[in-house]
Amino acid sequence: MPDKFVKDNDYTLSVIQNVAGGTLTRQFNFAAEQVTTLYERKAEMSHSLGEYSTGKATAVSVALATQMAIQKFSDLDSTAEVDLLRAKLVEMGGKIPSASGGKPKLTAPGG
Repeated sequence: MPDKFVKDNDYTLSVIQNVAGGTLTRQFNFAAEQVTTLYERKAEMSHSLGEYSTGKATAVSVALATQMAIQKFSDLDSTAEVDLLRAKLVEMGGKIPSASGGKPKLTAPGG
């Protein structure tokens, strides 16, 4: 399935993918100049409880596992994806905050 792009607000774009039995969401926030990555996976297990007079009894257990990571744009090895998604957000009607000049800071603090 191809990526799904969602404009969360004027300065945030989410890229959603179905991968490895779960959902990978990368949220690019151009005001905070950071990307948040979320991986969610739902696991279901069925347990046979035996047979009763009405038939077979089954119990289902459901668990949701979530992993999250946050990175600053300046910590990324490459900003090529950031540049592409900035253009996509503007195309979708987003407005990049002028405080950052529309571009992420590329130098780390103190560098």
